[in-house]
Amino acid sequence: MVRIATLLFMIQLSGPIYAKDISSGTESRLPEASQLININDHNLHVREMGVHNPLKPDLLLLSGPTDNWHSDSAWWALGQNFLAQEYHTIAIDRAGHAWSETTSEPSYRQFAADLSNFILERDRPVILVAFASSNLSVHSLMQNADVASLVKGTVLIDPDALTDHSIEHYSSETERYRKGWSEIEQFINDGKYDEIMQQKINEEREHLQAIISAEHEHYMDWDFYSAVETIRNTRSYQLEKFRETTHYREDLIQAQSNPLPVDLPLVIIDSDFETGYLPKIEDESVKASIIQWRDEGRDWFFQISQNSECGAYWPIASQEHLIMMEQPELLTRAIEKLLRCEQKKN
Repeated sequence: MVRIATLLFMIQLSGPIYAKDISSGTESRLPEASQLININDHNLHVREMGVHNPLKPDLLLLSGPTDNWHSDSAWWALGQNFLAQEYHTIAIDRAGHAWSETTSEPSYRQFAADLSNFILERDRPVILVAFASSNLSVHSLMQNADVASLVKGTVLIDPDALTDHSIEHYSSETERYRKGWSEIEQFINDGKYDEIMQQKINEEREHLQAIISAEHEHYMDWDFYSAVETIRNTRSYQLEKFRETTHYREDLIQAQSNPLPVDLPLVIIDSDFETGYLPKIEDESVKASIIQWRDEGRDWFFQISQNSECGAYWPIASQEHLIMMEQPELLTRAIEKLLRCEQKKN
């Protein structure tokens, strides 16, 4: 998720107004391997790759946000191809992201209800691979015993830490979005965010080009990434993206009150991306909050992995958040560990 307190839209008001078509037909054509499926009376974008293997669970790939709150299956444009060499993979977008339809109150809790139906209807074993804040949906999802029986393990990549301080740290920004929603909505609709958004999208692409190694470049589906990027650059998507954040604090609190089951095989991959923020921060109070959140997170991740009957905590030195772009082989190792847990059970 977005980890540091950034400037509110209302502070970013300078700049020209761009006239932009907010729909422009971006949803009319789905990429290869993508489809829309109806769940709970709305369509969600699902991208399936790889061959079904009756001896292995499907991998359900969940996205969470980075610094610009983009939180869609574009973050799996490399990792899904890599994992699909050995597994049947399914990337699924929450309501309002990529080609998924919007809902009136988008949230990680609402997505957990969608995931429950999706998993139960397929009735196949799955392993959840959840990036960033998508672990909040996993916490809600695993409260359903029927669903939990089909989930054979979970890989959490830089999940949200559910300590009291971390919840306050995460939601200090989104609570300002919630309280100032009418101003944000007007700001986006007036086109005053267009230039800022284009710059952020350009920077994201440049960042990916820098972190993807020559070894992994052929796994990266730039065509798919570009298709999602086009949607990110519409005002309608930007509105939905930030609308979801206004429910974020409630998502965090509910996840905190619903710990993961101890019998859930678990691997937590914890990068040091928080440390990368520190040189950019001048406000000492913000810097102190980041340090506390990072350190408490490490302790919390270690503790819940120890509480798991088959859990592991993997801290890594990289300061890159998008580990599935930088080190996809780590995901394969984590999934193999979860499969060994399942074998021991049987």
